[in-house]
Amino acid sequence: MKSISGKKFAKILERHGWELLRIQGSHHIYCITRSDCL
Repeated sequence: MKSISGKKFAKILERHGWELLRIQGSHHIYCITRSDCL
């Protein structure tokens, strides 16, 4: 499996409907809906 950067991964998530909800330190919390967070 090819590795990708965090920036590229974030763009992929956003293209697939995920939204950056908040950042806590180095942790970026993404949600597709308010009840389905990653």
